[in-house]
Amino acid sequence: MKFQRYIPVATGLLLLYPFASSVQAEQKAAAYAVVELDVRDPEKFSKEFFPLAAKIFAEAGGSFVVKPSPPTAIDDVAPKRVAIIRFESVEKAKETFASNAYRDARKIGDKYASFRIFVLEGAAP
Repeated sequence: MKFQRYIPVATGLLLLYPFASSVQAEQKAAAYAVVELDVRDPEKFSKEFFPLAAKIFAEAGGSFVVKPSPPTAIDDVAPKRVAIIRFESVEKAKETFASNAYRDARKIGDKYASFRIFVLEGAAP
């Protein structure tokens, strides 16, 4: 009776199902850093700052949802450029922007652009 060997396994999986769904509910929502930019020297910004910043974000687990680009205004005046970077949490985003590596890169970025950065918590999965 090979079928009888599988009954305990199937029963165990059914008993674990409520715990699996509660683990999913406990997952943290991702965070999104919104970066408003006014780039004064696009060529130097693209060559000297952006690759450094992108590397720092990637090493921190961040990924660009939107790379720096001009937005389309719906209401009022839009910033000149906006970038959106996804991080695993608000804490991770704050750590990344406060890191020595980013602060050093930002000294270069400040030569070529003005920044306004804020972080939002995404909807829970």
